[in-house]
Amino acid sequence: MSQQKQEWHNSGSSCCSPIGTCCMAWFCPCILHGKTRHRVRNNGDMSSYSCCNSSCMGFCGLLACGVGFILPWISRADMRAKYGLEGNGCKDCLCACCCGPCDMVQQSKEAEFREDKVRLVQGQPGKNGGMYYAPQQ
Repeated sequence: MSQQKQEWHNSGSSCCSPIGTCCMAWFCPCILHGKTRHRVRNNGDMSSYSCCNSSCMGFCGLLACGVGFILPWISRADMRAKYGLEGNGCKDCLCACCCGPCDMVQQSKEAEFREDKVRLVQGQPGKNGGMYYAPQQ
């Protein structure tokens, strides 16, 4: 029995909001890619995040060679697998190749949404035993 795939919470066409993330995708895509990758790999824990991480440097190197779409393509596939999202490798490639900044904004917002959702659920207080009635005197 296969698990039902979920839709992406954020649309790829809503890439202009928030404007800060949009600007980051257009002018410093390596930093946005590194931040998103760090968030996904570390289950939303951004305490050890550095803007000059290995994902950022790898993206810069591939971008300089003209194949900057490769790492966002791989990241998109990793996100689909981790969060059980709809899509396939062909769609991932098209998103990464045809509109890289929009794809990176979508990935960033999706990772933030999914990881915050998980952290909220895990942060709920646990049960402290069952319900009981004190005997009356």
